[in-house]
Amino acid sequence: LQDLCKHKQWYQRRVRGMLQNKITLAAAGLAVTASVYLAWRALKSEEPEPEENEPVRRESTRTPVDFDVLAKAVRYSNPQLRTVLQYLLEQSPFLEKQRQMDRSGCFTNISVVFQESTVPQIRILCYKIFANISTNPALVKRYIEPLLPEIDTDFSTEERQYLPYILNLYVNLSSMENAQSFSYNLRLVPQILSRYTHEINYHFEIVLSSLKILVNMTVEEIPFDTSLVYMSAIHLLHSCQSGSILLRVLTLLRNMLDSVELWEGVFEEEVARGVGVVIAQCPDEQCIALANHIYNRLARKE
Repeated sequence: LQDLCKHKQWYQRRVRGMLQNKITLAAAGLAVTASVYLAWRALKSEEPEPEENEPVRRESTRTPVDFDVLAKAVRYSNPQLRTVLQYLLEQSPFLEKQRQMDRSGCFTNISVVFQESTVPQIRILCYKIFANISTNPALVKRYIEPLLPEIDTDFSTEERQYLPYILNLYVNLSSMENAQSFSYNLRLVPQILSRYTHEINYHFEIVLSSLKILVNMTVEEIPFDTSLVYMSAIHLLHSCQSGSILLRVLTLLRNMLDSVELWEGVFEEEVARGVGVVIAQCPDEQCIALANHIYNRLARKE
């Protein structure tokens, strides 16, 4: 019994010692955590707080893009060509990136790839890049103008897979100061509009881009087939509910009405009837104001 009592007392002392050690360790851990937190708070309080609505600036850890390396990767034989072109497409709208891509030879190699490739996905990426840089006159002259014969081949054969992207490119070309020099390339736009007007629900972007180009052509006084345009415009006035389409149709008709060369009196009655439909049914105030302007102009003509 004495031995058992001694063993019990020894065991109780051992347990109490272990508990005290655990409590000491836990207290030490809490103390370290608290000291780290207080140090962090002290450092945080020394940093200036950003002003209201001012974005917090973070140092970038990204490596600057080496466009010289990317230019070498723009090769038709490169299995990662699509990935490279996709990245260059994302960079191409920015003026500084355009300068770097120009100096490195990226655009030169993209032009070569465009001429070599028959893969639709590759050519579409090239067309998108060309559309992005077509607001830069220097790049248009250096890279796009030499390719216009090949682009015109795709356009004249009405390759549907390329047509929306070519039209996006031509929208920008038709708005340039020297748009007259592209009149040959724009000659088929009335036929494109006429063909796709009746399929607008499936080819909305083609119709919208065609109208934008024609509006630009009226501003730059570039001649085109007016009969096809009038018939397409009249159809859209009667059947289309899209404000963006109707606004371009009405702008186009107003510009044609202002032009001696482009206005054809034979369509006046049909145009007036279509404009009346817009006034009666279209909820867009800008369209209604433009339609009223055209309607009043036609009434004065009578």
